[in-house]
Amino acid sequence: MADPKPTLKPAEMPMWMKVVVFYGRFAPSFTALGYVARGLPLRPLNASFKGQTWLVTGATGGIGRGIALGAARRGATVLSVGRNETALKSLAQEGGAGIVPMQFDLELVAANLALADEVMRRGSKLDVLVNNIGKLDHVHRLTPEGFEGTYALNLLGHFALTEKLVDAGALDDGVVVNMASGGLYNTALSLRRLEQKPERYSGVMAYAAHKRAQLALADRWTQPERRLVSYTMHPGWVATQGVSTALPDLERHLGRVLRTPAQGGDTALWLAAKRPSPVPGALWFDRAPRAAHAYAFSRKPEVEPEAIYAKLIADVARARSASA
Repeated sequence: MADPKPTLKPAEMPMWMKVVVFYGRFAPSFTALGYVARGLPLRPLNASFKGQTWLVTGATGGIGRGIALGAARRGATVLSVGRNETALKSLAQEGGAGIVPMQFDLELVAANLALADEVMRRGSKLDVLVNNIGKLDHVHRLTPEGFEGTYALNLLGHFALTEKLVDAGALDDGVVVNMASGGLYNTALSLRRLEQKPERYSGVMAYAAHKRAQLALADRWTQPERRLVSYTMHPGWVATQGVSTALPDLERHLGRVLRTPAQGGDTALWLAAKRPSPVPGALWFDRAPRAAHAYAFSRKPEVEPEAIYAKLIADVARARSASA
């Protein structure tokens, strides 16, 4: 994927220019138009997940629901996590016996750790973990544990859950898929943007930083000695409630050509079925590894991945200490 050569960073452009560059650069690829152009409707995934156990977070709506149903219909037992009891019942009714509803509020570190404990209590060896849950919020808000809300949901919780499962060996021989977004193109790897202060809070930049950090986590969790592989993927622009709420302009301009949740989740199912060789730093999109940078400025990280890991480790320890 060739980098465009803008003379201005996106944040420096006038609004009309942002709109033109944004839609002109990404819409042909990220919408359903790109999905069709790459011929994916003509290449249905003929895979069986019979006998496998999956864990999918944020499974009650949008892309997570598409993945959970897609895996269950191919024979998997899908531990499907959400916080809304009614939505979980609806998912179970649609997905049948393959859907195992699990009610947890994954904005809380304690809940992610409890979820890992429950998975292990069940004796479930996971074949696939999909860290799907996420949110773009334009208002700064703290969780009951004292963390900025989207940081807790988009990144810290994923880290707490996955690290505990990895350490326990519950993911040996398994696959981890992190659900990212093209929003990560807006920033380099950054520590300062992970958990911003309320007075200068930018939900868009926070979301970008969380998704960029997921790439580093995928590299951390790929462990050949345990036959554990991890990927970070981009679903494209998908018609979901989250998009309607957080990005109404995107829905207004492109609603008719946004991808379906099943199209958005296709690459996650493909990765789990094919287990291609991981490519460090790659963003998987439409069944192939793609460049994780659309602009030159994001290529130079503000920090090394170890600084991101250190913050996440410290914040999980802080949450554990507070709940002890």
